[in-house]
Amino acid sequence: MVREALSVVVAKVVAAAIAEALVLGAPMPAADASAGLPADAQKQMIEYRTREAAFRSALTPPPGADVDERALYNRRVAVERVIVSLFPRRDAAKIASGFALDLDLDHVAGFSDALLRDLPVPWLAPYLNLLSGHAKLCGDAPADAKHTLTIDQ
Repeated sequence: MVREALSVVVAKVVAAAIAEALVLGAPMPAADASAGLPADAQKQMIEYRTREAAFRSALTPPPGADVDERALYNRRVAVERVIVSLFPRRDAAKIASGFALDLDLDHVAGFSDALLRDLPVPWLAPYLNLLSGHAKLCGDAPADAKHTLTIDQ
């Protein structure tokens, strides 16, 4: 009984870490943390981590940026990295950099919903739904909702 309860807790922590990686651009959990996931999910996480490790941003850091500008740049790079890592497509890097630059980081839900209504790249829809849903549940400031991810899972 205790082992089963611990297993459920570990699964929720891993799920929260995966959600944090996808929504906030944090690194994907290490392989040992996801050992309890089904084989197909582990395979997808290995592929994600491989693309994540090979990622190089197409965005140019703002010259002479202050702390706030650098933080905004880092948030955009995180979005770009998630898209490139999540979608193994030839055009993912180009789409990711454009999306990361266009994304209204202060109004994620509204921006994502508007883009979903007239989406030029349909394969991006699952990620937009994730962003929009998270923003609607946790607020438009994903970094402020970091702990909500772990509690709500």
